[in-house]
Order: sequence, then structure tokens, then C-alpha cells
Amino acid sequence: MKEEKGLTYIGMVFLIILIAILVFGAIYFFRIEQWKADLENVKTDMLLIQAKVKNVSNEQTLEKKENVLVGTKISDMEDNNTIKEFLEKDIIDIESKKNNYYVLNQEDLGELEIDQVQLEDNNLCIVDYKTNEVIYTSGFLHTDGNTYYKLSDIEKLSYE
Repeated sequence: MKEEKGLTYIGMVFLIILIAILVFGAIYFFRIEQWKADLENVKTDMLLIQAKVKNVSNEQTLEKKENVLVGTKISDMEDNNTIKEFLEKDIIDIESKKNNYYVLNQEDLGELEIDQVQLEDNNLCIVDYKTNEVIYTSGFLHTDGNTYYKLSDIEKLSYE
């Protein structure tokens, strides 16, 4: 009889482990790249909003009219469930700056001529026309498990 040569059980186990490592490595790499892309998209959207907010704020300063400001004062939207839930997180000191914060929805973004920024369902954007801070009510979940809401915080993020 002719002796057949092939993979032994040990060789087969080694091959399966090697394939599993390659698959998990590829998945891990894909997740990192997806997270980086999501972070860059959020940053870009928030920076676009910030640029428009700066322009509107400058117009308001020059014309000394409050009707130039786009959005709804946050004090007028405290009954909105999304705003209520956001304010309960104590991300912003609402009492000291109640008149500075304005809430932008998708229609307001259209009025600012930045239709390319698409807010997710039940997500709103809060802006401070004095400091030009931009805040997403849904935030951005970092790989460290924390959620970041403000543009100033999101700009500092990197993959760790």
C-alpha cells in the first residue's frame, strides 16, 4: 500500500488558528478604520456648523440685531424630550448661559446653507453664538467608552 501524506491533526489545528488570527486581525483593523472615518465625519460636520455660526455671529455683532441668529433659544425648547435628556447630563451650564445657546434642527441647517450636514433622528445641534461652541445632543462614542458632545472635546480625540 502506498502511504498517503497530508496534514496531521496538529497541522490542521495550527492552520485553523492561523486563519482565525488573520480574520480577527482584519476585523479589528476594519473597526479601527471605520471608527476613524466616523470621527472625521463628525468633526467635519461640526466644523462646517461652527464656520457658519461664526459668520452669523459676526453679522449679528455688526448689525446689532438678534433676529439674525438662526435657531431656537434653548430656553424655549426645555419641553423637548431630546433637550430635556441632554440637559440632565449636565454637559453645559445652562443657567449661566441660557441666552447664548441656540438649538439647530435640520431646517435650521438648511437655512444656514449647510444641507450636506445630516442630523440623525432625534439629534439636534446646540450652538453658542458667543463662543462658537458646537454641541451634538447624541454625542460621539469614543473607543474608551466615553461619549463626547462638544466640538472642542471631539477635536482632541484620537485612536488609542
